[in-house]
Amino acid sequence: MQPYLVSVSRLHEALAFERALEQLVTARRLSSGVEDDVALSLWEGIIMAEMNWKDEAAGAFKAALFLQPDAQLPVRVSPRISEQFDSLRKDVKHSLARRGEATAQVADTPHEEPAQPSATEVPPAARTERTPRSRALLPAIIGGTLAAAGGVSWALSRGELSKLQNTDPTLADLESVDRSVSRGRTLQTTGVGLMSAGVLGLGLAAGMYLLGAPTERGSVSLGTDGRSAFVSGSLP
Repeated sequence: MQPYLVSVSRLHEALAFERALEQLVTARRLSSGVEDDVALSLWEGIIMAEMNWKDEAAGAFKAALFLQPDAQLPVRVSPRISEQFDSLRKDVKHSLARRGEATAQVADTPHEEPAQPSATEVPPAARTERTPRSRALLPAIIGGTLAAAGGVSWALSRGELSKLQNTDPTLADLESVDRSVSRGRTLQTTGVGLMSAGVLGLGLAAGMYLLGAPTERGSVSLGTDGRSAFVSGSLP
């Protein structure tokens, strides 16, 4: 993971934002926990904010802050980005505080017990009804993240296509054209793969919410070999 983050930092300094996003997409498959996820989401937010993708940047920053509300940006940024990040941090902390208060209120609410309870009054199904729905959150988060990453990759591929169609001045020779075509194809393939996996995860979450969930835990890994995107493992 660390070599990718160093590469992203250098590309950011060189204003090579599209290449930095490509590195982040590749690095996602190497994430080994919350710390890596936070670092990747913070860099995604910074790069997208530099490209003036305000909504996408906000989504990436929030993804990091919900995992680690006190997270700090890895590099110095412009006042515009810093103000956006600080504002989102306040929103996230406020949202988490409200959730905590709601949980505390539910815990403090007294529950009346019947004088003579019977087995028929509280069937087992009623006691376990919330469990499948709570488990549906994991595939929903995974699906949403994959779909968002796929959207970013697809948008970048459209940027390469626009360069080719509009005869961008940076495409001065055949070699630069070939590189642009190759990069566009890779981004397009990756975007389609990620969005497909994201739709699968969101569909599974909906099914789990409505119909129930299996007991096994799932694991999913995501990667690309430079020409195609692949998802392996099993979802819960």
